[in-house]
Amino acid sequence: MSSIQPRKQRLARYTAPYHRRHREMSAPVDKGLREKQLARGFMYPRSMPVRKGDRVLVVRGEGKSKSVTKVAKVDRKARKVYVEGFTYFKSDGTELQRPIDPSNLVIINPDWSDIYRRKLLTRVNESVEWTESIISDFEAAEDEYEEETVGPIVEETDEESNEESDEIAEEDNTSKEVNYDDMKVPDLKAALKEKGLPVSGKKSELIDRLKGESK
Repeated sequence: MSSIQPRKQRLARYTAPYHRRHREMSAPVDKGLREKQLARGFMYPRSMPVRKGDRVLVVRGEGKSKSVTKVAKVDRKARKVYVEGFTYFKSDGTELQRPIDPSNLVIINPDWSDIYRRKLLTRVNESVEWTESIISDFEAAEDEYEEETVGPIVEETDEESNEESDEIAEEDNTSKEVNYDDMKVPDLKAALKEKGLPVSGKKSELIDRLKGESK
């Protein structure tokens, strides 16, 4: 039985069982994708729980973007989602992933690798027999819709990422000397951490430490 008292609502949310947390981590499926698949004879649930591997669009909040990104982690205890490429830096230069509420997401291309998740499709498409060929065509249509909506899907390989990092390193080596006086304290601390130097002290001390190391 639900209650109108905030303290009881907070308690119920904090002590909610796993299956309820799973349901609360739902995000809407893109309307255009649902209409495209409906024209092909397939129906989607209006929303579904977000899972790792889904390709989503952040439509509101700080991470709002027009580019699709992949879900990297789902934290059901905190009821937050982490997507690739959405990070922030702490004052000591540590890079962390920024959490996003699932209500800020729209699922553009769901991941159907989990057989238990496919039961969602079976429930709303009772007349369809989900063979591997049908599922392949179904997923191909999703990829096609994503490409039409936001551009081609680009999966970065390890070799490409290594080449990019090498190019960046070469550019850094050939770039001009860094002007530490114009840098902010978090950037100075990040530079010190990369060099394995202490990050404590005032800004002037941090600058002197970096300049002394670069000599």
